[in-house]
Formats: sequence, C-alpha cells, structure tokens
Amino acid sequence: MRRGNTTRSTGTRARIKAALAGLIGDKGFEELTVSDLTRKAGINRGTFYLHFVDKYDLLDQLEGEVIAQLEKILLSGDGRSAEGGDLFPYERVRAALAYVHGDFSFVAAISGPGGDPQFRSKLTRVIGTLLDEGLEAAGERVRGDGTYPAVYAREVVLGSVMAVINLWLTRGGRESPEQVAAMICSLKDRTPASFVA
Repeated sequence: MRRGNTTRSTGTRARIKAALAGLIGDKGFEELTVSDLTRKAGINRGTFYLHFVDKYDLLDQLEGEVIAQLEKILLSGDGRSAEGGDLFPYERVRAALAYVHGDFSFVAAISGPGGDPQFRSKLTRVIGTLLDEGLEAAGERVRGDGTYPAVYAREVVLGSVMAVINLWLTRGGRESPEQVAAMICSLKDRTPASFVA
C-alpha cells in the first residue's frame, strides 16, 4: 500500500509541476492561482495542499530540487575539480545540461520572463562555485588588468557562461547538451574579438 501511495504522490507532483510550467508560460507566476494549478493538473485543492502550503511553497520546493540536482552534478563537494583543473569540466557541464534538457519545459518556464527572477541568480551562484572550484584545482585565479579589476574579470567570465545558458533556454533548447557544453568549455580560450570578422 505504501508503494502505491508513493507512486500516486510522485504522479501528482509531476502533474502539478507540468501545470505550473504551462501556466507560467501562459500568464506568469504572479498571476496564476492555486485554482488555476489544480484545474490544469486535474486535482482538487485538498490534494494540492497535502503537498504544498501555497504557490510560493510549490515554486520554492520545485526550484530547490532543480538547484540541488545541479549542485550534485556540477560541484564536487570537496573544492577540487575531478577533471584535471578544467575551469568548466566538460562531462559535468554536459551532464547538468542533459538534466536540464530532461526537465526543459519547467526550467525554461521558471527562468523565463514570467517565472522567478531569482532563479537565474541561484543558477549563476552554482556556476560561479563551479568556476571557483576549477580555478582552485588548476592553481589559477582570475587576473585583472589595467582596465578590469579581478572581481570584474571574474564576472565577465561567469557572465559569458550564463549568456550561453540563458540563450539556450530562451531558444527552446535547439542545440544538444553536448553542443552547449562544448561552447561553455571553450569560452576560456575565446575573446569577444575572436567572434568579430
């Protein structure tokens, strides 16, 4: 009996999550209501409240699951890179993008204009930690120059990675996780001038 309840609960959460992603796309998170969610998910309000306090708790829990999974994939937990000091280890980045690709409609919805403005900041924090781990493992640091102090130079590097991820999400995930991972991992060897003919 317990296994059936777990399966039913997982299925209900999945339906609520899909309903949330669709409604964010249709009307934006702030405008949607619990009634909208339950109607779209095909459940009653009581079932919703068995899982979540309100729509903010729903968003917080589901976003938290995404961020926790990305941290698990991307961050070694010991402050060291598992791949020989790469700033952005290809296999970790590819695996994280594959995870996002598998839950693309939800991640694209919460990171989009009608979603949670804080989600991109949370994602940027995870990518920034990955960058810092890679720098530490390689025995390197972001160096500033006469124009850019080091703190700004780090933001330029991090901003480049986030620009690629954000555009991929905005464009509907047209490129494969492998293609996007290759772009991200090659950014350390590129300068803006290299893209201009």
